[in-house]
Amino acid sequence: MITPDAPRDMIAEENQTGMHGPSPVLGPDGQDARRYLALKERETLKEEIARPELIGVRAFWDQSIASGLTPERMGTILRNAIRGDHRYFLQLAEEMEERDGHYGSVLSTRKRAISALRAVVEPSSEKRVDKKIADAVRDLLGEPQFRDMLRDLTDAFGKGYSAIEIVWGERDGLWRPAAYKWRDPKYFTFDFVSRSELRLAVLGTIDGVALPPAKFIVHMPKLKSGIPIRCGFARLAAWSWMFKTYTLKDWMAFLDVFGMPIRVGKYHPAATAEDRRKLLTAVSQIAVDAAAIIPESMAIEFIEAKGFADKPFENMARFMDEQLSKVVLGQTMSTDGHAGGLAQAKIHNLVRIDIKEDDADQLAATINRDLVAPFCALNFGADVPRPYAIFPVAEPEDVAALTNSLAALVPLGLKVSMREAREKIGFGEPDGDEELLAAPQGKPAGQKPLNPAQLDRAWNGARPLALNAEDGGSAVALEEVEEIAATGAEDWAPQLSPIVAKVLAAAREAKSYEEFVAALDRLAGEIDADPLAKRLAAAGLKARALGDLGLGKA
Repeated sequence: MITPDAPRDMIAEENQTGMHGPSPVLGPDGQDARRYLALKERETLKEEIARPELIGVRAFWDQSIASGLTPERMGTILRNAIRGDHRYFLQLAEEMEERDGHYGSVLSTRKRAISALRAVVEPSSEKRVDKKIADAVRDLLGEPQFRDMLRDLTDAFGKGYSAIEIVWGERDGLWRPAAYKWRDPKYFTFDFVSRSELRLAVLGTIDGVALPPAKFIVHMPKLKSGIPIRCGFARLAAWSWMFKTYTLKDWMAFLDVFGMPIRVGKYHPAATAEDRRKLLTAVSQIAVDAAAIIPESMAIEFIEAKGFADKPFENMARFMDEQLSKVVLGQTMSTDGHAGGLAQAKIHNLVRIDIKEDDADQLAATINRDLVAPFCALNFGADVPRPYAIFPVAEPEDVAALTNSLAALVPLGLKVSMREAREKIGFGEPDGDEELLAAPQGKPAGQKPLNPAQLDRAWNGARPLALNAEDGGSAVALEEVEEIAATGAEDWAPQLSPIVAKVLAAAREAKSYEEFVAALDRLAGEIDADPLAKRLAAAGLKARALGDLGLGKA
C-alpha cells in the first residue's frame, strides 16, 4: 500500500542527491500547485460548493426553450450566448439531445467512442519513487467511478464545456476523490474579458467567482477555434435542428390530411335534416377528421400535385440528418445507410479514428491537469515530477491478414515484437500463472513426425560420444563440434533440392500471393521431409551430447 509518508521520504532522499529538482505543477487556474499544499483548511476539499439550490442562480428547475421556438427567438438565444448570457442556449442544447433521435444518437456515439478508452499511466522516469507514484495514479484512474466521470466529461461535446466537482476524501492514507459530481453547465459562467475562464455563478456578481484549486475537472474540447461557448456541436446543429423540426411538423400535417382516406357521405336531396345528421355522425365515427357529407348533385374535387407526395419532407429531414452526421462523426457511412461497400466504409471509419485520437489527446490533457496534478500535489508534493496519463486509440486490424503475414515473414527472418503483435491482435500480456496456448513440441508445421525407430537410429549416432564423456573422457574440443556441422552440411543439397524444386514450381504457377500461400499449405503435407529431419535430428543430438557432457567439463 502506498502512503504519503513513504514516498515523501524517498523523494527527500533523492532530492538531497540532486536527482529531483523543482518542477512546478500547474493547477486548473494555471497557478502553481504548491497552493494545494499550502491550504490550511483541507477539510473544505471534502465539501460540495456547487450543489443545486432551490432558488437562485443554481436553481434546478428550468423552463422549456425548444417548445414554440421561432427563427427570431433562435437568433436571440445564440447572440446572447456569446455575450455572456448562455443559460437559455444550454437549456436548448439539452433539449435538442432529447428531442432529436438522430442528433442524440450520433452525439452519443461520439461520446462513447472516447469514454470507453482505457487510461495508460506512464511514470516520469524509471526511478523507484516515480514508479510508486505512477502506481498510485494508475489505481486512481482504474476505479469504476472514474469511468462514470469520463462519460460526464463528454457532455462538453454538445455544450462546449463540462465541469465535474471533486469531493475529496482520505482512504488508505491518501487524499483521493470520494465522489465525482456532475454539475449542470448552467451553474457556471465565463469572465467578461476573455470569455474563456470558467467561473462559478453566484448571486451578486455578473461573472461569478474563480473556481478553487483541486475542486473541479473542467473539459473544454477544442472542436473549433474560439471561445468555449461557441465550440460545442449544439451551436453548429441548432439551425439544422430547428429547420428539421419544422419539416417534421409539416410532414405530420401532410400525413394527417393525405395519409388517410377521405370519407364522403352522399344523401338524397329528399333526405331530412335528421337523416343528414345521422349520416354525418356515422361518417365522423370512421376517423377523427377529413369527413364530409354532400348531396349527390354536388362533388368535391381534391387536386393532388403529381410526384409531390411526401418526398420533399423526407428528403429535407434526411439531408439535415446527413449534415449532423458529418459534423459530429465526420462521416455518414455508418449512420445514414449509404451503400458503398466495405472498402469505402473502412475509409470513413479511418476518419473517425482520426477524430477519436484528437479527442483522446484533449481528454488526457484535461485529466492530467485537473486530476492527476492535484492528486500528486496533495499526496506527494508539488515539486515531484508527476506521471502522465494517456488514452491510446488502437486502430482496427485485419487479424486474418496480419496472422498470414506473420506466418509467411517470420520464418524468413523478420523480427517482430511479441508485445506489438499482441496489441494489434487484441491479446493482453498473460499472467505468470495462466495456462498458455502453445504449438505442439517436436512437431514442426508441415512435416511428418519421426517415429520411434527413426529416433533410435538418430540417437545411436550420438550415444557413444555421450558414454565416452560420462566415463571420464577428455573435454571435447570445439573442432569436434565444427566437424559435426561440416559433416552434416555435406549432403544438404541432395536433401533440400526436392523441397526447393516444389516450392519454386508453386511460385511460378501462382498468379497472386494468396495462391502461392495456399500452394505452400498443400505442399506442407506432400513433401517428404524425413531425410532432412533425420539428418537434423542426428546432428542436433550429437551436438547436444557433446555440449552437455563434454564441453561442460572444460
